[in-house]
Amino acid sequence: MRRKIRHRNRICAALLVFTLAGALTAGAVSVPSVYAKTEAEKKRDEYKKKLKDKNKDIENIKENQADVKSDLASAASRMKTLLAKQEKLKQDIQDKQDEVARADKQLKQAKEEEKEQYQAMKLRIQYMYENSTDNSIWTALFESDGLSDMLNRIEYATDLYQSDRDLMDSYEAAVKKVEDWTVQLANDMDYLLTLQDQYKAQQGEVETLIAQLNQKKEAYANQLADAKRQAEDYSKTIAKQEEIIRAQEAAAAQANASTYNGGGTGASGGIASDSYLQDPNCNPSNSTNVSGADIVAYATQFVGNPYVWGGNSLTNGCDCSGFVHLIYQNFGISTPRYSQSFKTVGQPVSYQNIQAGDVVVYPGHVAIYNGNGGIVEAQSTKAGITNGRPVNCHTILAIRRLV
Repeated sequence: MRRKIRHRNRICAALLVFTLAGALTAGAVSVPSVYAKTEAEKKRDEYKKKLKDKNKDIENIKENQADVKSDLASAASRMKTLLAKQEKLKQDIQDKQDEVARADKQLKQAKEEEKEQYQAMKLRIQYMYENSTDNSIWTALFESDGLSDMLNRIEYATDLYQSDRDLMDSYEAAVKKVEDWTVQLANDMDYLLTLQDQYKAQQGEVETLIAQLNQKKEAYANQLADAKRQAEDYSKTIAKQEEIIRAQEAAAAQANASTYNGGGTGASGGIASDSYLQDPNCNPSNSTNVSGADIVAYATQFVGNPYVWGGNSLTNGCDCSGFVHLIYQNFGISTPRYSQSFKTVGQPVSYQNIQAGDVVVYPGHVAIYNGNGGIVEAQSTKAGITNGRPVNCHTILAIRRLV
């Protein structure tokens, strides 16, 4: 009898352990499989990175263009200054040449006057020696009427000689002055011509610099045009891939509307490979005065209302993204109208830290976490708006917190 009781107790204990294990397993969050991005998503993300890098290249090229433009303006200013200096120097050289011509003329005239005065003085001395006149020294000595008359005659003759000498000295001084002037003018002219050569050399350097800068300007213009063409091609590729993604998601959403029909109730989904979904520290604080419980309480009011593809009424019918959009719109929170656009709104939340009111994004579908392990959603045309499917009923692509 005791053996039967012990045997029965062992069976009950085993059943209890099995039951508890099953309950724990059912209540626990399973380790989901990793969601792989579609080829279109991979290509879109690849080209988004390329576009970002190319836009940086474009900004760098524009900065280089601005530098070249500034350098060209500086070089043009230098050239303008040099040309103005050369124009003034040209006039200075012309003025100096005119001055040299005047000096040469004056020097020639002074030398001629000096020569004429010298010849006149020679003739006068010769005449005075050859002819005994009242002005001669000999007349003053031998023909004077007395000492006073003799002295007067000697003084007169001396004054005449001194006058000739002074006049001759003045002509010699004039010639020397003009000669010194011509030497100074020659030095000035040499300086001006040297300065002219320097200006021409500087002009050549600036012209070379401007030519080099213009080559850079043209090269940067070509680089910018090529970069813009590449950026435009990248943008077109991104747009094309997003169009493919939208088509795929729309097809998935329609399939969700027509095939889920209340199904998909098991916890068989996975999560995407985004690291934050498995990061226990990814748990942002609330950013608004609205609570997640308020979001869920408002959303559950519409459970039982119809699912309408493309619909925008919580009462008469809406689709999954329209449902989430309208719920949050009621609290003054702006959201996209397209399910996959919810992957980037708000703040990222890890799977471990999901809270009531968080938005859960699936392939072609979006819902609101109800805080009890399930989701409030516009599920399908057959099921309508529901509350209760497990949060991991499908592969989770993103969890976002908007409040």
